[in-house]
Amino acid sequence: MNDANRNELKNDAARARGRETARPAGEPAQPPAVLRYGAAVVLLQCAALFAYAIFLVVSQFTSHDSTLESASPAAHYVNLGTAAFLFIVFGFVGHAAWTILRGEPRATGAIVLAEAILIGVSFYMFRGGVPLLGAATLLSAVLALVGIFHPQSTAYNEARYAERKARR
Repeated sequence: MNDANRNELKNDAARARGRETARPAGEPAQPPAVLRYGAAVVLLQCAALFAYAIFLVVSQFTSHDSTLESASPAAHYVNLGTAAFLFIVFGFVGHAAWTILRGEPRATGAIVLAEAILIGVSFYMFRGGVPLLGAATLLSAVLALVGIFHPQSTAYNEARYAERKARR
């Protein structure tokens, strides 16, 4: 790739950030504000899910009253399994959001998948009798998706991808 193409890619990234000049070489790219906002919403979601996972672990070892009916001995460890799942999945999603804030978006697909799942979960919350929690979950998922799919965000992600591809 020649220097003119590289400069054009830098200018595209700068326009995506709302600036008209390209950043100096070596300076980390700053994501657009709407993308940073979406990533911050995802990090708040992850913090809430980590708090819930910690609650599950604590309840496992204190007063574990399971409403699960099963003859399996493993039924008594559902809280631990759920907590481990939440730590693994939302740990990765939180890492993806953190990389966006650092200017290195690479795993936005994981965020989109998690948000799509949370939209479905919010409808179960509405049907399950917790409409306020369902509304908060739905609103946060929509805000995160708007941040990811905003035109400035997609232009920024495309420019960053083109820069990484040009370095190969």
